[in-house]
Amino acid sequence: MKLLRVLEEREFLRVGGTQPIHVDVRVIAATNRSLRAHVEDGAFRADLFYRLNVLSIYLPPLRERPRDVPHLVRKFIDDYSKEHDRPFHGVSAEAMQMLMNYPWPGNVRELRNLVESMVVLAPGREIQPDDLPRQIRDGGAARWLPVPIPGANAQAQATREGRELEFILRSLLDLRLQVEDLKRQVGNGGVEWSPDASGVSDGQFIGEVLPADGT
Repeated sequence: MKLLRVLEEREFLRVGGTQPIHVDVRVIAATNRSLRAHVEDGAFRADLFYRLNVLSIYLPPLRERPRDVPHLVRKFIDDYSKEHDRPFHGVSAEAMQMLMNYPWPGNVRELRNLVESMVVLAPGREIQPDDLPRQIRDGGAARWLPVPIPGANAQAQATREGRELEFILRSLLDLRLQVEDLKRQVGNGGVEWSPDASGVSDGQFIGEVLPADGT
């Protein structure tokens, strides 16, 4: 395995070359799996593991450090308010407590996506518990898309759910931002706009995007 030689001897051979090239680099590797357990199971090469495992830093998942949630929420709010040029009136204490109680199976990425959606779709006031998705209010007991498949691997199922949900959320956010940009252009007199130009009104858009219970 050529990577082992690079890690051990700090040199490699260029394709077609005959002289070794020395490198002075630091390798940073990250994983969400227990590599030591995989080594014991034979699923990961022991020689590669011991060459990588010089200084190990364990970063607990977000569900194990709920006190970090408010700090991350404030950071993401500040970032996305500037990025989307939208004012945000904050999150109530009750809603923030729900965010802290949620297990965050998608870790920080899931929290970041939720905060971006709150900034873009903010109702013009402080976020209350009822404004949060049902899954957050239920503490993770409810499920989003897709319907779980009986007998499917739980971890693989959760990964598929996270990817599909992120794709849907990103698509909706992009569409909402495009609509708002077009409205700003109309307000500046740059474009003539008819509510029926796209064949879908704002009311239809919101009604089709959100479930009947508004979550």
